[in-house]
Amino acid sequence: MLSSLRIAIFKCLLLAAVVPLNGEVPEDGLADGLALVTTAKGGVIFRSPDGTEREAELHAVETLSGMEVGSGEDEQLFLALSNGSAIGIHENSQLRFVSYRQRPFPPEKESLDYEPSLSTLVIRLSTGSLSFSADQISPLSRVLIQLPGLGRIRIHEASGRVSFDERGAEIAITSGIVGYTGPGMDEEEFINSPHAVRISRSATEPGRISMVNLNGRYPSKELTELLVEATHRAKNRVVFKVPVGDEASIPRPVLVARPEALLKPTPRPYTYRD
Repeated sequence: MLSSLRIAIFKCLLLAAVVPLNGEVPEDGLADGLALVTTAKGGVIFRSPDGTEREAELHAVETLSGMEVGSGEDEQLFLALSNGSAIGIHENSQLRFVSYRQRPFPPEKESLDYEPSLSTLVIRLSTGSLSFSADQISPLSRVLIQLPGLGRIRIHEASGRVSFDERGAEIAITSGIVGYTGPGMDEEEFINSPHAVRISRSATEPGRISMVNLNGRYPSKELTELLVEATHRAKNRVVFKVPVGDEASIPRPVLVARPEALLKPTPRPYTYRD
């Protein structure tokens, strides 16, 4: 958790960043963002807004707004997003991408170090766990994870993992900082790396929640770090490029070859004679 002084400074910085947008990312000028499936293990299911179901396919390009995703035992999915972030969806999870929109930008604004435009990503996690890598997101972007009945998590330049079930939620941050707002809370609570908190509905005060700080030591820490690292790799396997000739466009994914592929010997265009 952060000290009172650091929280106050961080709040001021966030307020300064979003004043021109009145706290909201405008929908005007935003288009559907794209995602590339970098890993699909098992039969993870995509359910479109019209109810159509299909199995996730490796290297497929997806439009996520309104899409529901469901995974079963020992199933997993990693997505690299066009705003420079990545999401890992782990076994026995159900979630919905409420919205994923991004402002198009011209090729000259492309960058591997930061998000060159702005975006809004809202995920509703019904059960299970997801990991996220979002340490290059623009200060003007909005990334939210909704936890039904337990509030929401606001991510900015952070990586971590969220687990959620009928007992409550666990939020573990491996880098950066997130804000959490729950029922009955007057102010946003900030959680920074390497902390984790466990959140549950209060047994003594209906409509309120209880939070327990795990102080960087919790049973799932090793697993969390492995899953977040895998999410980082998913992001680094894809480069999103704006198509040549477009004045402003949503970037398209270009898969980066695995390092092993670059080490394979190539045949010489000539031969030696004895």
